[in-house]
Amino acid sequence: MNFKDLKLLTVFIFTLTLIYHFIMVRIDQPYLGLIMVIPLLTFTIQHIASREKINVHQFQLKKSKMAPLLLSIVLPVLLGLIVHTYLFTTNLGSFLFVERNQLFFFLGIGLTVVAFSAGIEEIIWRGYYQTRLRMSYSIHKTAIIIAFIWSIWHVPIAYFYKDYTNLIIGTVSYFIILFITSCVLSYLREWSGSVIPAALFHGLMNVFYFHDGIQIAIPLHMTELVKCICLLLFFAAGIIILRATNFIKT
Repeated sequence: MNFKDLKLLTVFIFTLTLIYHFIMVRIDQPYLGLIMVIPLLTFTIQHIASREKINVHQFQLKKSKMAPLLLSIVLPVLLGLIVHTYLFTTNLGSFLFVERNQLFFFLGIGLTVVAFSAGIEEIIWRGYYQTRLRMSYSIHKTAIIIAFIWSIWHVPIAYFYKDYTNLIIGTVSYFIILFITSCVLSYLREWSGSVIPAALFHGLMNVFYFHDGIQIAIPLHMTELVKCICLLLFFAAGIIILRATNFIKT
């Protein structure tokens, strides 16, 4: 299959994103939320320019199976709580909250506003991209391709906006977290047959895992490393289970 249009879309997304970062780094309080809109905006502009009809079915906005839907909610919360518990019990600070009732607020925000924003992004990455790539590649190769593009696309956030004391450890850890998260998003989308679990997982990860913590006594790059190790262990356990059960087929 010819992926020329997909490659061109990727170039346009990266170009527009870099322009956005170029503007944001010159602002005292940069707003990064609009980055999520860039893939859909670029996709729309490309289709209008080429006068090609937009096939909304490629976005995979369908009813999801219940199991992946529940997992997309439980897993990000669990991962965030594990990191929080580790940092709290080792006297390294509070990652998620100071008062426990804040969890309900985070969950509400994650399931609504943030999940909706993530969904706008996911209908392109896990919707359009994954639908197109799955016509020629296995789910595993598709997940890796998207993860590489998606992670590179996010890396400027680490470089421009995160105050890492050790830029190499921080950026590499951040990249690995992104890469693994993207793979999980692709598998959730494949398992569920819908982009909705990916949107929920992405939104809740933004709330419960991707932020930098509330009161942390160690440098930010070390917090990133802790999150990276935690996610690696979870992903490795998931791969072992999937291989043992042959749950995801190629």
